[in-house]
Amino acid sequence: MKIFGRAQTDESELQLLSETTLVAEPEALRDLASFLYRCADAIEDEGEEWEHDQFDSNETVCPQVIIFNPYVVTD
Repeated sequence: MKIFGRAQTDESELQLLSETTLVAEPEALRDLASFLYRCADAIEDEGEEWEHDQFDSNETVCPQVIIFNPYVVTD
């Protein structure tokens, strides 16, 4: 697994992250966990046809969480 991110001050470049910290209420964590399970199921079920999805949070302040299929080849 690789985790990439962008800084709030400079969103121009993705960087490989060595650590991620989530500060969230239990409901938000459960919503995120459900989203991750749905993405995992979609990757298994659809293979390379499924490329990515973005988590939509009800939180007022929440960074974008995008899951990308590692089996999709990009140029």
